Amino acid sequence: MDQLNSKQEINDAIAKHGSFVLMFTAVWSDVGNITKRNYERIGAKYPTVYMAWVSTDDHPELAEEWGFTAIPATVAYKNGTKVDYFIGPQYLDEQVEQFIKKTL
Repeated sequence: MDQLNSKQEINDAIAKHGSFVLMFTAVWSDVGNITKRNYERIGAKYPTVYMAWVSTDDHPELAEEWGFTAIPATVAYKNGTKVDYFIGPQYLDEQVEQFIKKTL
């Protein structure tokens, strides 16, 4: 899962990748780390889905601009359009897989 560090990098990823999952989290967040690992593991089954994350410690302004005040927050994009978002942990494989499939 790539780390994105600017609004431009996020917008470029949205424009470039037809299927894109973006997560906002922090390295100190246990639930964020578990959710991120779940996306990395399950996302490996979907090589056409680009996955990236933003550190809310390093870039709180990006989370704010995307409208998130809690972490982890995950956004699904399909062909440049936001199709869904989820705020909170995602522990269940089925939950993560269903969210990823929304980008296909």
